[in-house]
Amino acid sequence: MRTKKNIIKVGYLLSYDYKFIFNSIKQIYDFSDEIFICYDKDGKTWAGNAFEIPDNIFSKIRELDHQNKIIFYSDTFYVEKLSAIDLDTRQRNMLAQKMGKGGWHIQIDSDEYLVGFEKLAGFLRKQKYLLKSPEKTPVNFFVNFVTLFKQTEEGFFVISPFTESCFLITNVPKYTNARFPQNSFSLKLSVNNIHQSWARTQNEILQKINNWGHSTDFDTVDFYNKWDNLNQQNYTQFKNFHPIYPNDWQELKFIPAKSVEEFIVNFEKKYPQQEIEMPLKLKKRIKLYLKSLF
Repeated sequence: MRTKKNIIKVGYLLSYDYKFIFNSIKQIYDFSDEIFICYDKDGKTWAGNAFEIPDNIFSKIRELDHQNKIIFYSDTFYVEKLSAIDLDTRQRNMLAQKMGKGGWHIQIDSDEYLVGFEKLAGFLRKQKYLLKSPEKTPVNFFVNFVTLFKQTEEGFFVISPFTESCFLITNVPKYTNARFPQNSFSLKLSVNNIHQSWARTQNEILQKINNWGHSTDFDTVDFYNKWDNLNQQNYTQFKNFHPIYPNDWQELKFIPAKSVEEFIVNFEKKYPQQEIEMPLKLKKRIKLYLKSLF
């Protein structure tokens, strides 16, 4: 049930990578107030390609929803002649409207696993004064991506260091470029968001790069070939290799794990989420608090 107490709102975009959402929901379910799952009712990607979400996926999601906090939202999100990135942005804004005013809006993709979410939710609840008049105190929080680049039988190649920014949370949910928020006041939190991203099968990678919001911004064939040829003998040669923003992906490290579930567990043990503090000096925190009152 929706009430004014719904402070932690999580929104998902569900598409062809639907199978990953279960690991993601498990990370955030207990500490969220509302969870919205948004998908195209016509079964089209932003590139206009067809996909199908099996009915049993929805059934399995409902089985996880023992507190009755998940809301499904379907609509037409593909519009001919609009670019993939414009459609990405459009869908996120439509989802934000569905999630409603108020609360902290957190938009997560199905293949993202927010580790340590209990502490993140606790931190956000402490900052609820910023929700009283958000137009007066607009603020975004972004976190670190832990991007899984490729999976083998022995483990995962992971992009390092974990400094790539992931815009995630806002109290004014208006987006201008994918989930990049309109308001410019952003703060970085020491929180890690594991991104399954490129750690998929060959067919899934081809599907991803041909339907991604940035699919027209780089040579997808060249990128795929480099990904396909990556192995434990040559991974140290991958330096500054992001196809659009090279410096975002400085290098790769290899972390042993038999599955993504095992990777998440091992990662949380190695990099436990610490208590989160507001990344502002006391004077600025006081100024922000007073601004929220008047």
